[in-house]
Amino acid sequence: MNSFRNNEPEAKRSSVDGMEDFRLGAARRRLAESTGQTDAIEALREIAGNFLGSEEIGLFEIDRKTGDIQLLWCFGIDPKQCHLLGALGDVGLQRMLVGKCHVAFVADDGAGSEPRTEAFVPIRLADHTVAILAILRLLPQKQGFDRQDMDLLALLSDEAGKALFGSTLNPVTNQPKART
Repeated sequence: MNSFRNNEPEAKRSSVDGMEDFRLGAARRRLAESTGQTDAIEALREIAGNFLGSEEIGLFEIDRKTGDIQLLWCFGIDPKQCHLLGALGDVGLQRMLVGKCHVAFVADDGAGSEPRTEAFVPIRLADHTVAILAILRLLPQKQGFDRQDMDLLALLSDEAGKALFGSTLNPVTNQPKART
């Protein structure tokens, strides 16, 4: 049955739109319902694996006072080999600090590695980038990020900070406090 408002037919929603709404809603709900930092990190792993098609991810925390970036957690990668600045570069880091996602296509490096898409997501809290989520390799059947994936990355940027660190920055240190 068609419904009409102001004598205009209601726009039909495509199944792609419905799946996107499902993915965004499920991701938002999973982050909001996380109980502590460990559970929020597990939520990020689930979202990256199930919705973005990656099993190689790392979460880096930024020390707002010193600017140091430290690996907080990783999955599917060797922590000793996970160097954010080497993968991201100065330009990408500057994009992160102002709150912009950075997606890069890394071509064959000549050493036999396959080309891959990488994404770096600024995790924001109170208009500050407090962490960076690095998605370093997609599953073989995933060719890259589409518009719906980019919407999901934006959601992670906007909403994962609260799940990971609480709702505000400490006014004395300008650092987020880890949720327990």
